[in-house]
Amino acid sequence: QQHTITHRFPLFRPNIPERTTVHCKTRFIFITIMLPHRRGKLQLGTSRSSSTLLSVSLAPIFLLLCFLGCLAWTELYASMTAPSSSPSTSVTVKQRTASSSSSSSYRGEAWSSPLLVSRAVLHSTPFARCEVHSVYSEDRSKVQEDWLWLDELDHVNVVVYDRAMEEFVMFNQRKYAIEGETLAVVGGFLGAGEDGFAACRREVKEEVGYTSPAELRHLQTGEPYDPNTDPAWVVLGRYRAMANRGGGFLTSCLLRDAVPIPAALHAAAGFEGLGTGFGIVGDEEGQKDGEAQDIVRMKLEDMRTALLENKFKEVKWTASVALSLIHIDAHSGAI
Repeated sequence: QQHTITHRFPLFRPNIPERTTVHCKTRFIFITIMLPHRRGKLQLGTSRSSSTLLSVSLAPIFLLLCFLGCLAWTELYASMTAPSSSPSTSVTVKQRTASSSSSSSYRGEAWSSPLLVSRAVLHSTPFARCEVHSVYSEDRSKVQEDWLWLDELDHVNVVVYDRAMEEFVMFNQRKYAIEGETLAVVGGFLGAGEDGFAACRREVKEEVGYTSPAELRHLQTGEPYDPNTDPAWVVLGRYRAMANRGGGFLTSCLLRDAVPIPAALHAAAGFEGLGTGFGIVGDEEGQKDGEAQDIVRMKLEDMRTALLENKFKEVKWTASVALSLIHIDAHSGAI
């Protein structure tokens, strides 16, 4: 219960009015105490039955007021000094950190910033790690103690265009966090020591069996090949997935002149499962990811329509497709 005592008079001073009221409020009843000080008696009534008055001596009522006042102050002090939930949270964090880090540790690099004060790991896998950070505000006037942060391995998206067929090559698939089916572009995590552009070229070969004409000649004949001067490739940019929560960095590319790799050459390179539509993509430990996906081909105008109709249900896929179409519009002679 919360008790509130309001007095409108200086206690026991000769200038107290003839009739003074003290309100003592609890959750269930509102008590009105009237003090006719000249008689040294109190009249006690309630808001529920204000017509019922009891004549009592002054001393017990005064003691009751003191008791209620002390009780109210005790509760107020306890609420002000009660420990927050953060210590118990930090204990849980330490326990989870010990259990998770022993089984699987995150393979990427930890994010650091001049505004970072401290970090506590909640859970970790080889591909992602969830943390709680303490972070300075921009002006360093305060610290935010419960800043949720997600480290994730950097990843890539590739929009693939088969110029000979005048079609984009992509997937129709299901994902855990998406309701129903969705269109999706080629994508995956960066490998150890791999940059974004190299991961884009690898993922296209692994997932859909395509490469550029210049790299195909390199694979077939050993002709020198420099990917950085390959006109078939366009690096659309490198972007942070979530501005305040991390999520790794996305490298987005357009392969604007994709050619299929012959099946025998593809198998010789060690890429398994091409064209099955299931388990094409291997994770970082070489195991199949077990995601069903059908290869879809789409004309340019159909691609525009799919983009506008929200057929790409993940924001990074949508951004990669939109950037690719903008590039195509700006360089219409390139396709």
